[in-house]
Amino acid sequence: MPFLRQLIESRNEALSQLAAIAADMFDVPIALVSLLDGDRQVFVGRHGLDADGTPIEQSFCRHAVAQDAPLVVPDAERDARFCFNGLVCGAPGIRFYAGVPLRVRMRTGHTPVGIGAFCLIDTVPREFSDADLARLTSLACGVEAILQSMVSSMAMAIDAGRITRLYADQQRLQRQFRQAEQMAAMGSWRLDAAKQTVTWSEGVYDIHDLPPGDGMPVADAMSFYPPADREKITALVDQAINTGAAYDVELDFISARGVCKRVRAIGEPELENGRVIGLIGVFHDVTERHELFVELDRRANTDEVTHVASRHAFVTHVDECVERAQQRGERMALMLIDLDHFKQVNDTFGHGAGDDILRKVATELRSPWLGGSLAARLGGDEFALVITDQTLIAQLPRVAENLLRVLRFSVGRGKEPLTVSATIGVVELRGADDCRHDLLQRADRALYSAKRKERGTCEVEWSDKVERQVLRVVK
Repeated sequence: MPFLRQLIESRNEALSQLAAIAADMFDVPIALVSLLDGDRQVFVGRHGLDADGTPIEQSFCRHAVAQDAPLVVPDAERDARFCFNGLVCGAPGIRFYAGVPLRVRMRTGHTPVGIGAFCLIDTVPREFSDADLARLTSLACGVEAILQSMVSSMAMAIDAGRITRLYADQQRLQRQFRQAEQMAAMGSWRLDAAKQTVTWSEGVYDIHDLPPGDGMPVADAMSFYPPADREKITALVDQAINTGAAYDVELDFISARGVCKRVRAIGEPELENGRVIGLIGVFHDVTERHELFVELDRRANTDEVTHVASRHAFVTHVDECVERAQQRGERMALMLIDLDHFKQVNDTFGHGAGDDILRKVATELRSPWLGGSLAARLGGDEFALVITDQTLIAQLPRVAENLLRVLRFSVGRGKEPLTVSATIGVVELRGADDCRHDLLQRADRALYSAKRKERGTCEVEWSDKVERQVLRVVK
């Protein structure tokens, strides 16, 4: 299959990053981007597994590709297709599998074909809801976008080589026409270094939302970029003319109609007797793909119910705050917040009422008086608050007491109402040897110490150079 071998050999870190995001999002130990290559499946993106592939007969993903639909195996030991599979009977001991087929167009205008799957693997049986499958499918769209981009780049590289050969035969205009015709939302261009003018194919005019013309000054062409990106592309063009360095860059762009777009600009030098006389390149509207990646990033970093930070975003933020606080010699505090009687709300009034409580908690944790502290939902009814405001940290007991007051909610009208309260564990960064793991462990101990003594209370722990004190704040 064209380009499949190149896809397998071209390691793209973004594929492993998406696998890591999926593993974190679904709380599974293994997530893979698997491509089928003859008698093997090869993992071009992986998280939680050292192997780079397996024999094709052991592949779960080939079944998903064959049926051209998502495949969910709640318990492989109970599935006749897989119960004798070496990956089930031996390492890594697969019990649960969920995979979505990956399809790409190998050439513009061709029908997408299945080349592998994006999958989750666990060593224990588990259920997988329709909502879970929808979320996995959304992530698989991102994987497909990366693979499609790689295939398109390979096709463009082949086309670029063809263009260079044809240019020697004085067929530049024909090359531009073919490029513009072959690639949707794409066009070609040429910059004259001496005249400082640029000519475009019709595809480039389309991206600019302009009627076809006879070219324009380079300075006018640069005016379609916002200031920061205009400075960036200008520097790349100057460097290409002065040194012969090619470039490949994505930039923000505003068309003549004021439409904000994302474009990919590729340029390489045009030589005559070893001297750069101009640049030729390709201009590609990648807005749809860029928006997909932005949405994937938003989903990975935002809790769906409360719209506060997700666990993934929380972990990244805490690490950054710890490093910054230690470098600057500043203070930092972490609160873990667990809701009391929340399960009773779900059991008595339904999950809709429970979700309303979660959203109310999130609203309180984003209140202006908390000084821009990061609020995150870690899962279920557990929240976290990362405090870096030095004034707030200086009065942690008062902050905790106020949260205990505002995080109390009465649920139910027709039935006997329930009161949901919060139990809180608070710790402060101790010094240069502290890390996220230490903070979370100590905050968790403080939280459950308070919960054991009395729900709806808070235990605050801090330390100085010599002694450790614990203050318990009661509602």
